Amino acid sequence: MKSTDDFVKNFREGKVTRRAFVERAAAGGLSLAATASILSGEARAQRKAADDHQHATRARDFNQTNFNPWEEWLKQEGIPVYRDYNVSDLRALEVKPWTRLGGGVRGAHIDLVGGEGLNSGYVCEIARGASTTPQRYLFEEVIYILSGEGESIIWTPGGGRQSVKWKAGSVLSPPLNVWRQHFNRGNAKARFLAMTNAPVIIDLFHNLDFVFNNDYVFRDRYSGEADFFSAGKDKLHHKETNPETSEMAGGVDTWDSGFVPDVRTLRLFESRERGSGNSRIELQFSDNSMQAHISEFEVGTYKKAHRHGPGSHVVVLNGHGYTLMWKGSLKYSEAPAATQKRIDWVEGSLFVPPDGWFHQHFNAGSEPARYIAPTWGGDGKWFTRALGGGGRTHRLGKTSTRKGGNLIEYADEDPAIREIYAAELKKSGIEMRMPSK
Repeated sequence: MKSTDDFVKNFREGKVTRRAFVERAAAGGLSLAATASILSGEARAQRKAADDHQHATRARDFNQTNFNPWEEWLKQEGIPVYRDYNVSDLRALEVKPWTRLGGGVRGAHIDLVGGEGLNSGYVCEIARGASTTPQRYLFEEVIYILSGEGESIIWTPGGGRQSVKWKAGSVLSPPLNVWRQHFNRGNAKARFLAMTNAPVIIDLFHNLDFVFNNDYVFRDRYSGEADFFSAGKDKLHHKETNPETSEMAGGVDTWDSGFVPDVRTLRLFESRERGSGNSRIELQFSDNSMQAHISEFEVGTYKKAHRHGPGSHVVVLNGHGYTLMWKGSLKYSEAPAATQKRIDWVEGSLFVPPDGWFHQHFNAGSEPARYIAPTWGGDGKWFTRALGGGGRTHRLGKTSTRKGGNLIEYADEDPAIREIYAAELKKSGIEMRMPSK
């Protein structure tokens, strides 16, 4: 036996030719199945070595200029890519078969102007009785369930599997690089939106195998804790903030978990700093660098105008209204016409203000309006200093322009703002509830 083992070892080390190995195997009584297995394994090893050598010695293209890995990856995905400033209704967005995620799955990528290469999204639709293929990757994501019901299975190599059941209104954030598989458990199609930081990650490493097939387990973020995706009262915390790094007086209320059963009904807390009738909560998901917040404003009210860095994707959870966006002046009516944008929104709408553009949200309906905004910065656990100024300018988005910040007080806003709003409310017979300036 030892002689045979030594001979196999010598073959694998290249000391014995393939022909000599086959002849010795036949004479020595090695079974046909064992011989085939050894030959097949050696062939795979040789192909891998050749492939590794090819990549290691790949000729450099010295004329390559501004090649964008993210854009190239989008092309090979084979599904629609939606751009522009907004998506009117994510629930009605056209999707097409998505080979990477398996049969019965359709999808579309969303790469809006204001994402500016920092954040992006995708819509995934799972047919009744179908599921996605298991996936893992090195970018973070926040998943909002648009319709249907189902279950996601989360696991790490060598660890147990955890099940998270979801429905319309749920938000799930799988920890970084865990395996995840999504199942439709309902009687109709299930559809969700996922917001990610994939553009940064794919551009940075420009190696898809590293991003999608990396074995590293981030146990500092997730190690199979039984309550990781629970939704008890212990997930809600009031966090004291440092006045030097946050303008949220009195601290912030934060939901810290990997899952929220229904963000449309999650309790919010008054936040007068952001506007009359405004309430909010911070969402810290799965120890991610990306975080989110939910904001709601009452009937007959609107928020203060503010600006910050790119990447804050606003997903409307309920209500209807509009948002004004502009750049180049504190006053909307004095901004260059090319930057004056009005986005009318309803439940299921998505938009993202571009870098440095002022934007102001108006509730034009007969019920409170609520949105969730996954982004960088805010008052989450982690602060990202760079990324287009996203982190720094998000802090200044809570500081008045009177103090050098990016928040316009009601008393300083363009008079046209309230005139436009009054006309909108008059159409629906809704009373304005804004304080006098």
